[in-house]
Amino acid sequence: MVKILNFGSLNIDNVYSVDHMLQPGETEPSFKREIFPGGKGLNQSVAASKAGAEVYHAGAVGLQDGQMLLDVLKDAGVNTDFVRHHDVATGHTVIMVDKKGQNSILLYGGANQSIKRDEVDDTLNHFGKGDILILQNEINELEYIMRAGYKKGMRIVFNVSPFNEKLLELPLELCSYLFVNEVEGAGIGGISSDSPADVLIESISKKLPATNIVLTLGTRGSVFKAPNADAVYFGCYKVNAVDTTGSGDTYTGYLVHALADGEDIKVAMKQASCAAAISVTRKGAATSIPKMSEVLSSALYKTEP
Repeated sequence: MVKILNFGSLNIDNVYSVDHMLQPGETEPSFKREIFPGGKGLNQSVAASKAGAEVYHAGAVGLQDGQMLLDVLKDAGVNTDFVRHHDVATGHTVIMVDKKGQNSILLYGGANQSIKRDEVDDTLNHFGKGDILILQNEINELEYIMRAGYKKGMRIVFNVSPFNEKLLELPLELCSYLFVNEVEGAGIGGISSDSPADVLIESISKKLPATNIVLTLGTRGSVFKAPNADAVYFGCYKVNAVDTTGSGDTYTGYLVHALADGEDIKVAMKQASCAAAISVTRKGAATSIPKMSEVLSSALYKTEP
């Protein structure tokens, strides 16, 4: 069985419910505060594991406040042998969620930015050719991890989030799969984020012709583009969103599991889209992710978006 290693972020999410998103200089009371496990890395590991994959998480948490995150991973069936404890605060976020379920996120990297190269080497010694390495832009030493994983013959999945210009200096050509939204895709393709989806995905493919591209379009669905193949589009299931935090991570984790399992891309996108749709009907990120059994038995999955 293919092993999935997620070298990713681990955060404590502080979620504040608000009437509307704050503007510069504005002060607004929050009518509710909740604490959830999070981080794109943690969410994607939980999603892939709940989808049915064999998942190992690598990363770092603080000495004082990281145990909750490890417990969440373990409860979801994720192996945490490669999560280190560092003498620095665990990564955390401040998240505003408005009445429409939309969110705005402030991120503090903390322990996620303290990963050491010897820890990377030790972790990768347990994985080999054909295994999958998931990465996001929330940890340090990304280039080193990419090159080391590539040398071992691992298939690299890079979720280009959060986007910044430094990402363009990474060896993205080493990635087997690149997951982007419209803003991230435009940044990589060097065009406007207002460009049509087909133009966006073609602009990325021209720069990374050997990479599989996954473009997520929010409520308009997603597009998958393999090298030398036509793009495949899948719509978005319509649900009443409560909290969209982590929906993209749910999609990513589910799709990576299906791809590792050799699933047909249309089926893979349907499973991932349905799982993401179910997740936004609940509060939280990792805690909102459904198991594969729930996805396949849901009324949503029996329909087409």
